[in-house]
Amino acid sequence: MSASPLWRVAAVLRKEVRDALRDRRTLLVSLLTAAAAGPIFLVLIFNLIARQADRARELHLPVVGVHHAPALAAFLERNQAILIPAPPDYEAKVRAGHLDVVLVVDERFAADVAEGKQGTVRLVSDRSRDRAQASIRQAENLLRAYNRQWGTQRLLLRGVAPSVGNPLDVEDVDLATPQQSGALILFLVAFYGLLASVMGGMAAALDTTAGERERQSLEPLLMTPARPGELVVGKWLAVVLFNALVVVVTLAGFYLTLAFAPLPAVGAPFLFGAREFGRFLFVLAPMILLMPAVLLYVGSRGRTFKEAQANVSVLMFVVSMVPAIQLFLQQREPDWLVLVPVSGQYMLLKLALRGEAVPLAQLALSFAVPALLAAAALAGVARLVGREASFASR
Repeated sequence: MSASPLWRVAAVLRKEVRDALRDRRTLLVSLLTAAAAGPIFLVLIFNLIARQADRARELHLPVVGVHHAPALAAFLERNQAILIPAPPDYEAKVRAGHLDVVLVVDERFAADVAEGKQGTVRLVSDRSRDRAQASIRQAENLLRAYNRQWGTQRLLLRGVAPSVGNPLDVEDVDLATPQQSGALILFLVAFYGLLASVMGGMAAALDTTAGERERQSLEPLLMTPARPGELVVGKWLAVVLFNALVVVVTLAGFYLTLAFAPLPAVGAPFLFGAREFGRFLFVLAPMILLMPAVLLYVGSRGRTFKEAQANVSVLMFVVSMVPAIQLFLQQREPDWLVLVPVSGQYMLLKLALRGEAVPLAQLALSFAVPALLAAAALAGVARLVGREASFASR
């Protein structure tokens, strides 16, 4: 093998791709998982939002003692609430999740109002149940609206302007565009796209390092004229190809789902067209290049396939938790975060989903640290392979 280093790298790349393609079952499972997992969760989320919206639009409100407050009952019915008698054991049914919320009107309601006191009503609910939140919020909003209307009428009867009791006029100005409002729900696309770039090459990276060592197919490769650096670059390019393929399939699944699937209407546009597809690929490019290098290094450090798999699983857990932590912190990310792999990509992906321009300077910075880390990881793998080559040549 007296050809150029580039030819030797290409030969290693072809060999690794052929080896990966031979294991069709693993490849098929990886691609099917990438294509189906994200869209399935997306469809479930859309249906959940649609069901919550339907429950909010049609409030079926069980009531107890509503005959003590006929004006309140008439107000609720005018506002599309469907009043139904609550069963005697309504508290037990609320605890069991059979009822979301029950309105209980105190039996002294009419007498208290006649004496100028406050009328008492109770909302019985279990706030620990997510599915009940929409009904609880709507019931509370209706009672607050009735309270305001009733208070206004009382002031007018006494010749007092209602504005006296409400000196502050609050106007709500929402600057979010419809696409930005929809992007709040599409965080799943950014998370899954990033997760695909992190995990897409895991199987190929482990197979070409710890797997070859266990199959004893690494030593013949080390005996070839190819240098350790050339072997590593060839293996890295092969893993990069499979990693990129998984990312493309994952994003294509989201694109096809949002474009053609019969998703329920949820009142907000969800734009993930060809432009967003391309921007996602560009933003994820640093991770598509970095993670195969890191996985090769971790796989090369493992003495057995099982040990390497355990080490990689810990790495995957830590890396996949970063976007979740950013999501739950609910803080504005500082500009320097773009330098941090995973965090920077997640921040730029959210910008792309919101329809905002991704600054070229931040894009360039997002490539800097991953490039350095990838080079360091590949150098580390080459050093480990060089040691094994020296040992094999003895």
